[in-house]
Amino acid sequence: MYKSAVRFLIKRSIAKLNEGNYQPALDAFAQDGRLCFPGDNSWAREFRPIVRSRRQHITHSGTDEIEAFFAAYIKSNIKMEVEDILVNGPPWATRAAVRVNHWIADDHGVETYTQRAVFMVNVKFGKVQLQEDYEDTERIAAHDASAQPAPYERSGKPSRGID
Repeated sequence: MYKSAVRFLIKRSIAKLNEGNYQPALDAFAQDGRLCFPGDNSWAREFRPIVRSRRQHITHSGTDEIEAFFAAYIKSNIKMEVEDILVNGPPWATRAAVRVNHWIADDHGVETYTQRAVFMVNVKFGKVQLQEDYEDTERIAAHDASAQPAPYERSGKPSRGID
């Protein structure tokens, strides 16, 4: 039952992101939650420089930085589709793996950015402690270098995504 609830909440958060509302996704994170984007691209260096090591590179720490990420995500009009969700562990040490497709389409419906990704998520009593997104960083870098704005380019204070 618990694993089904986790899957439902992940799918609901992604559906709300697709509708332009990031609040359910943000609410899923603990106050000190962390988000990681391995690699060298605009997503990974939004708040701090890239650190190359075997250790995890925390790219977004705390709900303020994670909210800024979600606001930029909504602004870039990225859409996401869940392929599979695997959930394991008890409520105090839950792990989830989420495989997705995501994309950006222009005003004519032409996909200008496409990507497959796996998100590894650590949850403790219903709150995301850590999410690490594994994506093709060369595609992100190519999109960053294209004529279009970078997917996560920040501009000013984020709105709540529900205006």
